[in-house]
Order: sequence, then structure tokens, then C-alpha cells
Amino acid sequence: MKKSQRRKLYIDLDGVLIGKNGPHDINNTIAKHAEAFLKYSLKNYDCYWLTTHCKEGDNEQVLHRLNIYADEGIISLARDIKPTSWRTLKTEAIDFQSDFYWLDDGPLQIEIKTLRERNVSDRFMLVDTRRNPDDLRRVLNMLRKQDKKAV
Repeated sequence: MKKSQRRKLYIDLDGVLIGKNGPHDINNTIAKHAEAFLKYSLKNYDCYWLTTHCKEGDNEQVLHRLNIYADEGIISLARDIKPTSWRTLKTEAIDFQSDFYWLDDGPLQIEIKTLRERNVSDRFMLVDTRRNPDDLRRVLNMLRKQDKKAV
């Protein structure tokens, strides 16, 4: 598969890469398994930020926020995630003509409705590393299974 034909992966920041050590923890931290997730994702997907911290085609704010919690290894990986542009709904940034997955902890109901209307609701993966600190491991395993099916 050519690099330009790789699946797209849209990644939220808070609740996905920034989570908690436990559901009752009040402090944010880099999510468990974030480095393994990023390494796999960047190797196998065309990755894009889909977060309120990156709305205008500039990933500076998302990297600044991530830098509060992450070490340089994760920041270095995160720099390779492309920025997106959108105004109101995250779904505005999704290329629905592509093969994609979208990872988010809290999409709006209208965003879910948009996915359903376009028959791509199976491309959304709910991830919540605030409530389930190991959720990135689950998602990583799901992506690996999907990738094996696609071969």
C-alpha cells in the first residue's frame, strides 16, 4: 500500500492521549500506552489531530498542551501528526472519501449523527483514558486487528 493510500487516523487529545492514572485521580497525565500507540499509528496511518486544541491548521497549541504532560519522546512523535482545520464540528475536518478511523472521548450527538448519515459510524472509536487508563491498549489492539483484516 502506498503511503498516500494509507488509512487516516483522526486523534483527539484530551481523554485520548491525555488521561488519568485512575478513574478517581484528579490529575491529568500522559495516557498509558501513548508511546506504543503513537509509534504504531504513525507507522501505519496518516495521522491527524482532531481536537479543540488544533482547529485552524496549526498544531502549536496541541503540542504546547501535550508538552505539559509528555516527555520529549512522545512530543517528537506527536510532531508528526498533521493539523486539521474546522470551525464548529470536528466532522468538518474528516475526509469522508477516505478510509479512516476517528478516536475521541466525547463526540457531540450531531457529530455522531453525521457519521450515521454517511454510513461510517463504524469508523468511530470511543476512547476514554480518563475513565479507563488502559484504553489506548484496547484501541491499539483493535487497530491491529483491523489492519490484519485489511491485508
